[in-house]
Amino acid sequence: MNYTEYIKLLRYFDNYLWDKKVGETNYNYNGLILDAYFELSILSIDYLDIEDFFDCNGKFKYDETKLLSEQFKEVKNPDKKLKLIENILNIFNLSSYNTEVSETINSKTLVFLKRNRIMINNFSNGFLALKYNNIVDEGSYCSIIKVHEGILRKELKPFYRENPDFQKRMKYEYENMLKLHDCPYVLNVYGYDSETHSYLMEEADMNLHEYITTEINIPFEQKMKIIYDVLNGMKYAHNHSIIHRDLHLGNILKLRNDFVLCDFGLSKDESIERSLKSSSTEKNNHIFLDPLAIGDFKKLDKKSDIYSLGKVIDYVFTASVDESKSQHLFTFVVEKCTSRNKEKRYETVDQVLSDIELKLKEQNRELDKKKVDNKIHKGIFDMQVSDYILRLVRSDRLCDYLVKHKLYSFGNIIVQFEKTDQINILQTINYGYIDATGFGQFHNYDIFARIAYFVCLNTDESKIFSIAKDILEGCAEYRYNAEDYLDEIEKLNL
Repeated sequence: MNYTEYIKLLRYFDNYLWDKKVGETNYNYNGLILDAYFELSILSIDYLDIEDFFDCNGKFKYDETKLLSEQFKEVKNPDKKLKLIENILNIFNLSSYNTEVSETINSKTLVFLKRNRIMINNFSNGFLALKYNNIVDEGSYCSIIKVHEGILRKELKPFYRENPDFQKRMKYEYENMLKLHDCPYVLNVYGYDSETHSYLMEEADMNLHEYITTEINIPFEQKMKIIYDVLNGMKYAHNHSIIHRDLHLGNILKLRNDFVLCDFGLSKDESIERSLKSSSTEKNNHIFLDPLAIGDFKKLDKKSDIYSLGKVIDYVFTASVDESKSQHLFTFVVEKCTSRNKEKRYETVDQVLSDIELKLKEQNRELDKKKVDNKIHKGIFDMQVSDYILRLVRSDRLCDYLVKHKLYSFGNIIVQFEKTDQINILQTINYGYIDATGFGQFHNYDIFARIAYFVCLNTDESKIFSIAKDILEGCAEYRYNAEDYLDEIEKLNL
């Protein structure tokens, strides 16, 4: 249990135990009411008082006037932390005082401890004993043991320790991961022990499956961080002639702010003429395995890793293995990675990264375009709007844009340009507005009539006025509104 979790648990106890108390002289004060539970327990028979109990069981100096999280915050030793929690739980467990609260605290705390890999022994006399469960995880042939904070040991299970094939497999996995030690996206390993056939490695926070299923609303930027870390890790491995052959969510770990690859137990170094055989038994994570290799493990190659990468990308963005839900920004990339025609898959991880970059640039352009569209609708004029409008003018797409977005108030944008640009914009409209209205879509003339009318009212340049009035006269042939605008202009002697 790390320090944060330890303090979290003590604060949980404090929430129930910190209350008003009355001293022997009727003095009122705030303090811990754990002594009330202690006095109505069998522990009070064997100990003078609660202070004596804590002193005899761990040499703790208990002070009822301080919160547990304050007076014991300096306890760093893992065994002492466990002993302190064990003492508190035993008081609750053996007390007849407010049993409903005791049962609530005990039940929640025991779940919390199990989550933190702490085993609970419940003896027949009612006493609880806590101890660390050092087995962090188990695979088919090995166990992951916690050595101390931040360090784990991967070792063969007793049944496989004398088996030369599994000894070789363990050593081979270690050697391949050691070759990748300079890559920040591969888990660090060290200290291989040829007698126990084990090695040490960094301790991660959780695997990718746990992270995706427990984290709520992972932001897009974090999803991209996951994808880039995994792709760059596999790129480094492939560039060093190592293929993973067993990439899935359980073999991608969250290590602080990074996501790293691990478990190269089925990896293959293509630079040397040897490999590890494996049965073709379907694994729990078979959905990430290249289907073209099911039944013949030797068919797994770099393109099989590409397949697995595609499935990982898909899962990160959908949290699902249901292909019908696989619609997201990188759907094309996923489909190319996982094509059943191996020839159509990406050749390298670099190609995957390249297409992801292209999709991101496309998305950014779309996002920028939406921002510009929004500004134009609101009549906001800035450099970004100016550049965009002038690009539409140069590509002769301005009229279509005005119709598509129903920009009746676009005249307000035009008059904010320099005079020469106003002339160019109006000339572009004058040349193209008839075609842009669309066959039979006479109501679209109202858009251009409103624009021209606004410009006529808000310019003192004769040439600009002349072009705008020309547009208005053309629209008046089809729309009564445009005729009314012309009448108003003439009444104003414009």
